[in-house]
Amino acid sequence: MSTDMPTTICLVRHGETDWNYTRRYQGWADIPLNALGLEQAEVVARAIAGEEWDAIVSSPLVRARTTAGAIATALGLGEIEDDSDLRERGYGEAEGLTLEEREARWAGPEWPGLEPWDVMADRAMAALGRVVERHAGKRVLVVCHGGLINAVLTSVSGGEHGSGITIILNTARTTLVHDGDGWTVETVTDASHLEVAVR
Repeated sequence: MSTDMPTTICLVRHGETDWNYTRRYQGWADIPLNALGLEQAEVVARAIAGEEWDAIVSSPLVRARTTAGAIATALGLGEIEDDSDLRERGYGEAEGLTLEEREARWAGPEWPGLEPWDVMADRAMAALGRVVERHAGKRVLVVCHGGLINAVLTSVSGGEHGSGITIILNTARTTLVHDGDGWTVETVTDASHLEVAVR
């Protein structure tokens, strides 16, 4: 996979949901943005509106799709491309539970239906590979999820950033560049736009 021009991908986490606020496992549960999340989506859209982007790709989950819709409107982009491999990690039977509730049922690190971390990381990197193939040499926004962004960061940074290290705030932006040979991390979890839309 090579191109004369680098491909820039900006990963944007979705806005806040009620389950984010109450710190519940969301995974594949299709939870909408709450009022603050809708405001965050508009704020990040305004921050991005003055920049040049060629395409937008989104997880199909409504919290990501709504965030992507606000950004696409601000940029005047047409179709939002969906990729189911950009969904959050599947948390199985823990979805809807807080950490304390999950630990009361399953004390260990495994529980029924939990998607293996490496499976999630592999599908995330495969999705980004498809973005590079479809939009080689372009600048592409990818709206997705915190756990998935952390998995990508772990994969492309060799563990310098990512799972267990990096906190991904709602609508924070992480920028990667693919030059045909590999990935470079340009910015990590930039949330400077959120100064006007945080609790």
